[in-house]
Amino acid sequence: MSETAPTSIAPDLKPGDHLFLVDGSNFIFRAYFQSINQDRKYNARSDGLPSGAVRLFTTKLFQFVREGVLGVRPTHLGIVFDKSENSFRKAIYPAYKGNRSEPPADLIPQFPLMREAVRAFGLLPVEQDVYEADDLIATYAKQAREAGADVLIVSADKDLMQLVRPGVAMYDPASGDAKKGAGFRAERKIGEPEVVEYFGVMPDKVTDVQALAGDATDNVPGAPGIGIKTAAQLIGEYGDLDTLLARAAEIKQPKRRETLTNPEIVEKIRISHKLVTLVDDVAVETPLSHLTLGQPDPVRLVAFLKAMEFTTITKRVGEAYDADVGAIDADAALAPGGARAAELKALYVGTEATTDGPAVPASLDPLAPGQPGGAPAPAGEGWMQPAALAAARENEALASKIDLSAYECVRDLDGLKRWIGWAYEAGQVAIDTETSAIDPMQADLVGVSMAVAPGRACYIPLQHRGGTDLFGGGMVEGQIPLAEALAALKPLLCDPGVLKIGQNLKYDLVLLKRYGLDVSPVDDTMLISYALDAGNNSHGMDRLSELHLGHETITFGQVAGTGKAQVTFDKVALDKATDYAAEDADVTLRLWRVLKPRLAAEGRTTVYETLERPLIGVLARMEARGISIDRQILSRLSGEFAQSLARLEDEIYEIAGEKFTIGSPKQLGDILFGKMGLSGAKKTATGQWATGAGVLEELAEQGHPLPSKILEWRQLAKLKSTYTDSLPAYVNPQTNRVHTSYALAATTTGRLSSSEPNLQNIPIRTEAGRKIRTAFVADKGHKLISADYSQIELRLLAHIAEIPQLRQAFADGIDIHAMTASEMFGVPVLGMPSEVRRRAKAINFGIIYGISAFGLANQLGIGREEASAYIRKYFERFPGIRDYMDATKTFVRANGHVETIFGRICHFPAVASKNPSERAFVERQAINAPIQGSAADIIRRAMIRMEDALTAARLDVRMLLQVHDELVFEVPDDQVEAALPVITRVMVEAPHPAVQLRVPLQVDARAAGNWDEAH
Repeated sequence: MSETAPTSIAPDLKPGDHLFLVDGSNFIFRAYFQSINQDRKYNARSDGLPSGAVRLFTTKLFQFVREGVLGVRPTHLGIVFDKSENSFRKAIYPAYKGNRSEPPADLIPQFPLMREAVRAFGLLPVEQDVYEADDLIATYAKQAREAGADVLIVSADKDLMQLVRPGVAMYDPASGDAKKGAGFRAERKIGEPEVVEYFGVMPDKVTDVQALAGDATDNVPGAPGIGIKTAAQLIGEYGDLDTLLARAAEIKQPKRRETLTNPEIVEKIRISHKLVTLVDDVAVETPLSHLTLGQPDPVRLVAFLKAMEFTTITKRVGEAYDADVGAIDADAALAPGGARAAELKALYVGTEATTDGPAVPASLDPLAPGQPGGAPAPAGEGWMQPAALAAARENEALASKIDLSAYECVRDLDGLKRWIGWAYEAGQVAIDTETSAIDPMQADLVGVSMAVAPGRACYIPLQHRGGTDLFGGGMVEGQIPLAEALAALKPLLCDPGVLKIGQNLKYDLVLLKRYGLDVSPVDDTMLISYALDAGNNSHGMDRLSELHLGHETITFGQVAGTGKAQVTFDKVALDKATDYAAEDADVTLRLWRVLKPRLAAEGRTTVYETLERPLIGVLARMEARGISIDRQILSRLSGEFAQSLARLEDEIYEIAGEKFTIGSPKQLGDILFGKMGLSGAKKTATGQWATGAGVLEELAEQGHPLPSKILEWRQLAKLKSTYTDSLPAYVNPQTNRVHTSYALAATTTGRLSSSEPNLQNIPIRTEAGRKIRTAFVADKGHKLISADYSQIELRLLAHIAEIPQLRQAFADGIDIHAMTASEMFGVPVLGMPSEVRRRAKAINFGIIYGISAFGLANQLGIGREEASAYIRKYFERFPGIRDYMDATKTFVRANGHVETIFGRICHFPAVASKNPSERAFVERQAINAPIQGSAADIIRRAMIRMEDALTAARLDVRMLLQVHDELVFEVPDDQVEAALPVITRVMVEAPHPAVQLRVPLQVDARAAGNWDEAH
């Protein structure tokens, strides 16, 4: 039965009317998660009744009633709720929404109050058994359009995008105030273009895409391995879901064909389609005509607001409706006889609000949950200026000492749910994972730690085993079953309203993704520190804890042992594991409180928000994708390199006059300086002869053949051991691909580094290096695309140092090395000897890195005097470069840092060294840092934008590798031609709109079956 209709009911809708349909259930949760990050005194009534979500809900409802949105005021307004979990979809698929956890404890009492708020505005809360709110919204929208009225659906729920069409739009009110910083998402209208942008298809095909992709939030199964991007591509190609499934045997890609011809999967897709398709012909219990919006009774509305103690909005309502608020008696205003008001006032009296978990005052947090902006908050009531905020956060983080005994080991589901509730209440939670190995693509999840406030942390053991022998033992008793724990944690970790804080979170994201968890939004203390202090200190948690908290953390060796006695973490006793893991989460949260406000206070927010944090997810996905290698090619190359090494060894022995261990520095030193008596001998701190690369290069320049052969042997031996012999061992047995790991905070300039295996040190200019690259191959039916910035550092030098000759040459598309040779040596560009161009190229690139006369002489095989003359002449021809270098040295000496064109600070504290050699070395680094750092920032910007651009172009392209100025992609054969211009455009336009370079960027992109041929 429907509730009593409003006293005046208008006829059915007509053309020109505007129906607003508010997704009340979606709105409730958004209001709640926004409220919990605000001052606690506004989130509960004086008797302890939780009310923060109701307050925000009521405030927004008042806006709809009085002002409308986007310049339109509604004539009809429906606030639609989910009535219960008893949806007809449960009968179709019992596991539907089975992964959702219970609402937070302090939200539950607010559900009925939301309905009361709707009634206070003279409206009906619309809800109905069996059907979900989305079905009712679909039905009302259809009825209204048939009547010629316009419909605006107020929700951020993507499931409702299938309803968008001419006359039916969505409105996402977002969850923040644009005044509070760039991170707050502004309100937006969602029409057909926005639906296409998100799903890749028009609204009428959204359910087809959802059926294929599934939905982890609602536990809709979909097809394994098919995401929204791939689903959109398939539907775009075949027209609709039925046609696709009927013609699935024609699909070219083997994995997709196998998936979509599997009868069990097809059945799940059909079920998924039923689950995601909204019912638009519900026999609604509340007729559309009952949603007419009239003027609310101000007495009734103010009575409700006063009963709820909403002072600010009570005043606004009184002013809006000319009501004497002071004269309205909340206990007597609502008929009959004030009973409803008394009932409201007494509602849940005696039920205390959840107070176990700490709330974060708004005065200490200018960032809304899940919408971390980082820009300075405006001055005013409840807000602090950045410097004051940083000090307050630091004081709070340091106020309580770290007490290991206060940590909890959570061993049952009820305990875990309690901590999850506290995390929701806090609006942010520090998390960390403990694993059985260091490779996130193969490690098992052993446990998870959480911290909701300084000193309030726990560890949830999941897969600890008894015994310490090779085979271990059975599972330790008293642990939550892994599946149950993950099901409980999933809504929290994936909830956009709760900020997840971690240290080096990329590792955790890669690991948790394997368990079906897409964690967001995130903040990373390692990267915050990196944005603030790159070059000043390392950014590991142990070091940051000592530096900022004055606390020495427990080491892994202290709990797991060292050397041969070391065990994996799943064998560590739970008491020790709890101390270690919970401390990690606690320290991480404290570091966040100390470091995050510094971003705004020191003007580093943009660097973190645009260059650091967005790259976490990008790299996590790249690492998870990996790249295929051809083991046969590597095996053959190992044999070839072994033969070459044997030949070199024979030549070395012949020159030395005896056999010795070439890889032994001591034996080599004895040969070079003892037996052969070569000049330039130096000794190391241990008293041995120095035989490093620099020493050998200097000897080779003097014309000695043995050092040259040793250098050649060393390079080839390193390539053999590092790549051709070792790469097959890195192949993941589950994916059959190699998964490198990228470090975001390893260099001063922002350049990424690669390890396990390192794929960034394969030489591109040597024959051996190119041969190794041939072993990196595309999967069958695919090509690799290599897209490389051409001479980007020279282009940035021309921009930063304002070198007119270089800028003009790049603008005209002239060969920059030939132009340099012509300027320096007076040789015409046409018919220029290759040797002359090679010398100019060495000078061009060498100058950027502060090359010395000795270094240039060594590269070109000429004398130092001639090399010195080249460098002098270079600066004479391009005086702006010398001016830039001198100005940079002056700046770094005075300030201790330099800056990239995007605002990244590169610190060089050693520039103050009293050692002239060290100081000169640091100055050369500082000269190069703005150039190299700006290049690193540009490719970061390209990577961050690339996936969205490829998705928008409906391309199934996967970004696999980043190697200095190069990106490597894997592309289906039939999409290569379409992908090349998209990739090139994103890379060329990467600096925009932040920086408009004075020289054009150029990207060379090619496709082939292996990496070498594509480069």
